[in-house]
Amino acid sequence: MENVMFFFANLPVYSYGFMLGLGFLLGSCLAQREGKRKGIGSDFVFRYIVRAALVFVLAGRLSFVWQFHGWRTLIYPWALFSGVQLDEVWGLIGAGLYTAYFLLRHVNRPAGFLDAIIPSVALMQSLGHLGSSMLGRETTSVWGVDLGEFVLQPLPLYSALAYYVIFSLLWRLRRNLRYDGQLFLGYLALAALAQRLLLPYREVWGESTNPWLYTFAFVVFGVAWLYLHIQSPFTDARRRLSLRDWRSWLIYLASVVGVGLIMIRFFYWRFS
Repeated sequence: MENVMFFFANLPVYSYGFMLGLGFLLGSCLAQREGKRKGIGSDFVFRYIVRAALVFVLAGRLSFVWQFHGWRTLIYPWALFSGVQLDEVWGLIGAGLYTAYFLLRHVNRPAGFLDAIIPSVALMQSLGHLGSSMLGRETTSVWGVDLGEFVLQPLPLYSALAYYVIFSLLWRLRRNLRYDGQLFLGYLALAALAQRLLLPYREVWGESTNPWLYTFAFVVFGVAWLYLHIQSPFTDARRRLSLRDWRSWLIYLASVVGVGLIMIRFFYWRFS
């Protein structure tokens, strides 16, 4: 099931593709801004993002087509361009492998580079989930998505809100880091926790990854983050965030709640 948001030049614009594109645009701008601030270079970051996105699309599309045509894909390569469906898992694997190559080949400070781009990754995931139509299991809750014969959990909304909270935390704390890789480790821990909390709302529990793997990942990455945080020096230049008053945190929480309400309104508008 896919939602058509609007038509452009008599062509349907689907919610997932539109929100994924919006996330890519906003995430790219933020990542370039962070790359410039950290001395990495905005153009350098942009080149990586474009290449990683292309690898994601190619790997995801090739995997999707191969599942239907097998080795005949080699004989009929134009089948790759006959649709837009992607295998997101293999797309992420491909993008991850390219990222590892890029870090080893072109980046002097890999952990610092990951810190510059990881908030944008969380934002892209949040908006991508917001446009998704892969709903969860059946429910009787009043906030479920009513499809007529049954009501399903709004799993994409839960995921979008969870990853937006992760993004907002990483973005707020990005100027108060004690060591390179702090944001990246924090993302890994929080993403594992989010996936563990979202498991009960998925359509089939038995087909999901063992929930204890997510718990284990959260503990491992969380302990690593905490250990490095304690071991790293806390210089005067990095005390700005800790010395801010409570009003800045109230403004932050109010902004998160406000954006969350907009996301909720948008999500249910799609299914109205």
